[in-house]
Amino acid sequence: MKHPPERDWMIVAPWWHWPAAGPGPVTPDPQKGRLTRPEIQKYDSPNLVNDFIAKPQKSLKFIDEDLVHALRAAAPIPLGLGGKPRRFSNQEYAPDGTDTRKLFLDTHKRFYALCCGLHCDGPGFPKVGRAKVCQAGFVIRRRTTKLPTRGVAEVKPMLATLAAGRANLARVNQLTQIENLAQAAATGSTGVVASAKLESLLKARGSLQALLQAEKQRLDDWVARLGVVPQVQGWFKSAQGFDKIGAWAGLAQTQDETPADIGLETSYPLYPLIPDQNQPQHAGQFGTIYFGLLPTGSSDTDRYGMARFDEKEFYEVRCWVKRHTVAHDADQTCPCPDGMFWSLPTRPFKLAPHFDLVGTSHRPVTVQLPDLNDLAAQTKPALGVAFAKPKGSLRVGADKNGKAINQGFSAFPEICSFPIPLITIVASFLFELTLPIVTFLFQLWWMLSLKFCIPPEIHVAAGLTAEIALDGSLSIKALNDLDASIEVEVDAKIKADFGADAGQALIDHYAPIALANMQVDIVAAADPATAPSADAGLEFDIEVSHA
Repeated sequence: MKHPPERDWMIVAPWWHWPAAGPGPVTPDPQKGRLTRPEIQKYDSPNLVNDFIAKPQKSLKFIDEDLVHALRAAAPIPLGLGGKPRRFSNQEYAPDGTDTRKLFLDTHKRFYALCCGLHCDGPGFPKVGRAKVCQAGFVIRRRTTKLPTRGVAEVKPMLATLAAGRANLARVNQLTQIENLAQAAATGSTGVVASAKLESLLKARGSLQALLQAEKQRLDDWVARLGVVPQVQGWFKSAQGFDKIGAWAGLAQTQDETPADIGLETSYPLYPLIPDQNQPQHAGQFGTIYFGLLPTGSSDTDRYGMARFDEKEFYEVRCWVKRHTVAHDADQTCPCPDGMFWSLPTRPFKLAPHFDLVGTSHRPVTVQLPDLNDLAAQTKPALGVAFAKPKGSLRVGADKNGKAINQGFSAFPEICSFPIPLITIVASFLFELTLPIVTFLFQLWWMLSLKFCIPPEIHVAAGLTAEIALDGSLSIKALNDLDASIEVEVDAKIKADFGADAGQALIDHYAPIALANMQVDIVAAADPATAPSADAGLEFDIEVSHA
């Protein structure tokens, strides 16, 4: 008996990610669904598998912090008293204007699920029967560009101009929005109200858009002239079978992005979403949905020890499925393979750096320091962390001034045990001791604004309840008058709160407005109503119901 030919399959986004008119009951449009691609959903818990199975649509909304950020020049403001800057930095950290998504790491308490829907490429775009799916998985690809041996010096200014232009355009768009809101508030109108400043901003936006378009054309011409071709790479396992060792290798031709067999390319499994039959409105009832856990890190390296993933490269995901004609056990080789189908690549993304400040704030850690009085009352030898010292280990002591004495080598082996509280006390002392040294040595005064204490230890001059003079709304005279009016009080508080040396160094380097803004930020961080929060920005995406 000859099996009748079947239509090809398409791997697209789950139906709830198809474009819809609103949050109410929707009838998914197959024509729109055909144009979609697998989607990435965000969670704040490693329990996302159970969460997805129970409520597939309930995931966190992607917000501005999930975009790739870059340094850009801040809007200029005049120097303060004595020529001191009114900001700690003349740069700001903002979305880079490319709308590229940034995925945080597991250590940042962010987790991601990849989900897709399987459909038959036929009239009505029907869902695929799960029994016909032999295997399903996905691969993570890297998009990179191999620079030519010549012409690199020519393209660097173009890239710099494009980056600066995007940053300036984002700034102008922000100022335009602020001006629109200000004019609307002043006139009571909900529409756009013309003003000289708004017209100037619109002209600047038009100029920047023209500049970006021209520079992009120059870059395209350079790419075409030198034959620069972006390369899609897959991660391939070691041909010798070495564990956790592989390499990124190029997929030279377009058809190689959708091979007929995975081969040595690393693939991750996709699992079927099997809804509870007692829940007729479960999202999984209306499609053949598959999902998988998207890794944002790996212990794999290439043969030179370079990590598989980093924050510099662009990545994307493609899903694949194999079809069979006769069902068989999942652990058995398919006796009748009937084709392999690939999805379009997902939206490209980058990975957050390990020390991303927003990412590390998602998972705050509190280290409880020992109570010295409690320890004194309990003093006696106790187990903790034991150090086994072989003969010839380093031995050193110190006097009350920290000067090394009695240094040498041990004459015999020994095991010394130190209680955890003792190690914690010493570690905390060393941190507190070296922080001002690093700050003074490298003049990294902005590091002081990263610390805040609860309960609050400082207060701010009356009336300073928000950032001052960062939007260009105050004149130079008004800025100077404000600097002079708060100088004495701010200087006194800075010395009282940061110590005479650090306080005087801050006063010598920055204008009073900069120091007042630092105090505002620290007080806000210590106020329960405005403090940094582990659940800040955790907003669930809109769910839709199937008609």
